[in-house]
Amino acid sequence: MYIWLKQIRAMEKSKKPLSDRLPLYALIWVLSYVGSLGALKMLSLPEEFEVILTIVPALAFALFLYTFYRYVHLMDEVQIKIRMEAAVVAFSLALVTVMTLGLVDIAFKLNGEDWNFRFLAPMFMAYYLIGLVISKRKYNIDHEEHD
Repeated sequence: MYIWLKQIRAMEKSKKPLSDRLPLYALIWVLSYVGSLGALKMLSLPEEFEVILTIVPALAFALFLYTFYRYVHLMDEVQIKIRMEAAVVAFSLALVTVMTLGLVDIAFKLNGEDWNFRFLAPMFMAYYLIGLVISKRKYNIDHEEHD
C-alpha cells in the first residue's frame, strides 16, 4: 500500500511541472515559427541558413507535441475524451479546408501571394480550439476541474 501511495504522489509531482512547461513549449514554437517566417521573408540569407530556419520551428513543434502527448497521459478519461474529440473536429475541418482549397485552386488558379500554405497553420490551430469549445460544451465541464 505504501508503494502504491508513493507512486501516486510521484505522478502528481511530475504532472505539475509538465503542465507548467506546456505553455512554454507552445510559446517557443510560435515564436520560432513567426521569427523564421519573418526572417525568410525580409532577409536574403544563404541557403544553409534558410534550411536551418525551416527546421527550427519543426523541431520546436515536435517538442511541443511530445510534451502535449505526455501531458495527455496524465489526464483523466473525460479530459482525454475531450482532447480526442477536439482533434477529430480539427482534423475533419482541416481535411475539408485542404480539399476545398485544392479544388478552388484548380478552378480559379489562386494567387500564391494572397493565399498559400502559411495561412493553414493558424487555421488548423483555430480548428482545434473550436473542437475544444464544442467538446467542453458537450460534456458541460467549463466550470469543473478534471485534470
